[in-house]
Amino acid sequence: MKNEHTNQRVEQAIANDARTNELGVRIDCIDRRVLVRGEVASEERRAAVLEVVREQLPEAEIVDHLRLSDAAQPPRRAEVVQPD
Repeated sequence: MKNEHTNQRVEQAIANDARTNELGVRIDCIDRRVLVRGEVASEERRAAVLEVVREQLPEAEIVDHLRLSDAAQPPRRAEVVQPD
């Protein structure tokens, strides 16, 4: 599914959707995996962006690399998985 047209279509949907209106979110589709990256204002906006991506690419595995820009929100904790 690596396709610049698909990337642009989903980015445009995120920018134009009333739930998100985000211009700084970038999409990179590789096979069935979709990397979503950029900066959003809140956890609610993050959820809305991911929902729009799921609507546009329902069969894709979504990888969330969004960062929060709102300093009032606590940062998300990264989870490190130790090998067995």
